Amino acid sequence: MATQSFQLVMDVGPTPGKAIPLNKPELVIGRESGCDIVINIAEVSRRHARLRSEAGGYIVEDLGSTNGTFVNGQRISGPVALRPGDRIQLGDAVTLAYQVEQYDMNATVVSPAGRQPATQPPRPPVAPPAQPPAAPPPPPQPPAYVGSVPASPPAAAARPQSRTWLWATLGCLGVLVCVVIIGAVAFDAMNLYCVPPFDSLFSFLYTCP
Repeated sequence: MATQSFQLVMDVGPTPGKAIPLNKPELVIGRESGCDIVINIAEVSRRHARLRSEAGGYIVEDLGSTNGTFVNGQRISGPVALRPGDRIQLGDAVTLAYQVEQYDMNATVVSPAGRQPATQPPRPPVAPPAQPPAAPPPPPQPPAYVGSVPASPPAAAARPQSRTWLWATLGCLGVLVCVVIIGAVAFDAMNLYCVPPFDSLFSFLYTCP
């Protein structure tokens, strides 16, 4: 069995989006506190309009308001049957949407917990990936030599150096001897013994003519 519920939703007004259930055979809309639907703004009259249940719905009529009652933009002067989606304007300040909802009392509601999940086919086993072959072990390294290295005798290392100095000394002496011999021969050949100042130096060795 289907049942209906009726409500007004305020589109424009002091509380936009507010839902007002229509749960009485007759409801008065106005600014007075004794009205069934109170909209306390100056543009709404004390007793502005009336809603009355009739023929499975509601009709609306103006109660001699100052700013008038409109249905879908048309000012009304007598009772007008409302259809779902109609807009009721109270002057220019308030707009109410008329809504109707239907319920089937015999409908069976299945809770989410009662639903059985669809059976999925089992997945085939997945073979593990093949492991790469292990790398061969490295060849064995020869053992490191850990013996002590015999130290060379210090005398053997010093011999080449002493021989070098010996040959250098002999060379210098040979050069010096050659210079002396060449000088003596030159003195004798040029007869420098009698030339001053050498004549006084060599007078005891050589008699000048």
